[in-house]
Amino acid sequence: MAPADDARLAFERIADDLKQQIRSEKLQPGQLLPSHSQLMEAYGASSLTVQKAVRLLRSEGWVMTRQGKGTFVSRSADFEHAFESVVKELERQIRSGILTPGTKLPGRETLADHYAVPVRVIDTAVSLLVRNEWLRYEDEEHSHDAYVRDADDPALGRHLAHAALVQKIRNGSLPKGTRLTATEAAEAIGHSEENTEQALAALALEGHVRRVYKNPRKKIPSRARPSEPQPEELAYVIGESLFWGEPADTGGTEGSSVEQSPHPTPPASRDMDLAGKLDLILEQMADMRERLERLEQASHRPGTKRSQDT
Repeated sequence: MAPADDARLAFERIADDLKQQIRSEKLQPGQLLPSHSQLMEAYGASSLTVQKAVRLLRSEGWVMTRQGKGTFVSRSADFEHAFESVVKELERQIRSGILTPGTKLPGRETLADHYAVPVRVIDTAVSLLVRNEWLRYEDEEHSHDAYVRDADDPALGRHLAHAALVQKIRNGSLPKGTRLTATEAAEAIGHSEENTEQALAALALEGHVRRVYKNPRKKIPSRARPSEPQPEELAYVIGESLFWGEPADTGGTEGSSVEQSPHPTPPASRDMDLAGKLDLILEQMADMRERLERLEQASHRPGTKRSQDT
């Protein structure tokens, strides 16, 4: 028992001393931390003890590890970059199927070690993904155990339909100018029509598709007595390619690195937040009003007044 306590106290003493050096600015923000071998020599500690000390500093946000470059004293900008990278990578793994519906995420400490970020960065990233309806917590007590939403969850279905459409637009399966209904799009990506229609509406808000009416109403011969006016079918036209600077998801392997792009992050993680949902509802209401006005105008055209003909 004593050896374990001594080891714990040893790595805590090392961590506390390094924190003091950072507070006093002896170690400046962005400065490279001494190497493991240098820390072992300076503190007369084993490699394991030094590793524990650095891991503690990293979990508390005092330092950041950059793969292949070393461990650096943290700067405020490091957290922002690390947060965006974690969110982007977890989203990618869900979209590509690496993290399947219902899968439990690894523990927050495990994720922090994997991405070499403080635990609080993981907590914030997971919280955002829960808010944007990619993940869910295990219970309402806001535990740290997070899961990918279930396969029958409407929110996840909408996200995955959006991702499938984006992939087909990027790889040319749905080239610019393609005109299709929600039913046809659903068949093309293998998702439900409801989820696909909501994903198309999100793409329309993002400016990547536009709404049109497929098969406009044809003139009816005067000898034919029309029945109820037939509504025009809503369709979507694919616009310009999605210049988000990312290749389409190919599946990959878990833990694979993601090359950072100078282009903006895809808006998939933001399109269905509260403001996005409100915009989508308003857009659908406006579309419904337009369709009702079209039907009303058609019913008042000469030759369509059934009440006078009967």
